[in-house]
Amino acid sequence: MDPSASLWKNPSFLKLWLAQLTANIGDQCYSFALLWYLLQATKSGTALSLLAIPEMVAGLLFYLIGGVLADRYNPRLLMVGADVARIFVAIGVGIMAAMGIEQFSFFLVAQFLLGLFSSLFQPARTVALKTVVSLEQLGRANAILDTTFRTVRIAAPMTIGLIASIVPLSALFFVNATSYLLSVVFLYAIRVSLTDTRNGPAAKMTPGQYVRDIATGVRELKKSRMLFLILLFSNMGFLVWQVCYSVGFPFLAERMQQGNGSTLAMLMGFYGVGNLLGSLYMSRAYYTKYLLVIMIGWTLQAGGFMLLAAGGAMHWVAFLGAAVAGVGGPFIGIPTVTAIQVKAGASTGKIFSINMLFFTFFSMLSSSLGAIWLGSWPVEQLFFASSLFLVVMSAAGFAIIKRTSREQHQSASL
Repeated sequence: MDPSASLWKNPSFLKLWLAQLTANIGDQCYSFALLWYLLQATKSGTALSLLAIPEMVAGLLFYLIGGVLADRYNPRLLMVGADVARIFVAIGVGIMAAMGIEQFSFFLVAQFLLGLFSSLFQPARTVALKTVVSLEQLGRANAILDTTFRTVRIAAPMTIGLIASIVPLSALFFVNATSYLLSVVFLYAIRVSLTDTRNGPAAKMTPGQYVRDIATGVRELKKSRMLFLILLFSNMGFLVWQVCYSVGFPFLAERMQQGNGSTLAMLMGFYGVGNLLGSLYMSRAYYTKYLLVIMIGWTLQAGGFMLLAAGGAMHWVAFLGAAVAGVGGPFIGIPTVTAIQVKAGASTGKIFSINMLFFTFFSMLSSSLGAIWLGSWPVEQLFFASSLFLVVMSAAGFAIIKRTSREQHQSASL
């Protein structure tokens, strides 16, 4: 594959992109409908906050299995199978909503199942993308997928809100099922072979083979110190990011003068716009120093949080801080996935899954810290302390990069 060729002229990448575009739109419909339906049914913010837990638990249980399967079997078939399963889940939730069923436990089970199938889908997509584009184009391809996701997340809610005003809310769940069906059609239309045979033949897996395959991924990660550092530093910042976004943003919106729901929407909107700008930049950037880009991303997040800490009395400073922090997001996520695809070799799926375990661990720990913090610190102190943590973490990362570069230079001169 010619690294200078346009990705849009690559039919396999185009079909993979179309599959993700339709699924992303459907996911937004599902999220909007589920949150609104359960809010009306339960009238409980606590209930809504519990929705993310089953997906996290499913990720902890199944991401490594998904990584092993992605490295062993055809990732296209795994993606198709996961989407077909998600079709039935979306239809089931739609039927429950149409029948007026309000038992919260049913929806928690549905969230667990969606988390399970996503744990199988995402490692497979990471391996598949590595197969359909050249290594030189992986960074740009990941940035395009990321930009598409962030654009849909910004643009879709307004349109979905208009649709929800003229059709039953349950219809949005069936829209999500249809989007997964379209994704299946696009994925199945990819004709190039996506199977990576370096892990050996796709034989029937036994529990022992799963353990051996996971151990192989761990050993490969241990041999690549830089890849381990990339995974560690790209996820460590979520120890404070998760609580700042999910707890700090709402409390800051309430703290701001005459703050209300529209103020929170503005803060998140500016963060989303910053995300989009960062993704657009990354889609045109070429880089090989992945850890350096990641640390720049966390530095931008730190600067944004520092501005948010001063934004309680000055709206424009808070909105600017949200946008600056948002720009840093793609600088973290896109190089991480690209580094895994480039450096992980035959264990791409497994190491991607280990990365997702890191992310889930730090996010859950952050949520726990949020519960401890809630009501004990002013929100400005939360953003200030989080900014300082990211500054110290980034300084450590830059120091490691400098030392590694010096060691490589000395080795080359010997």
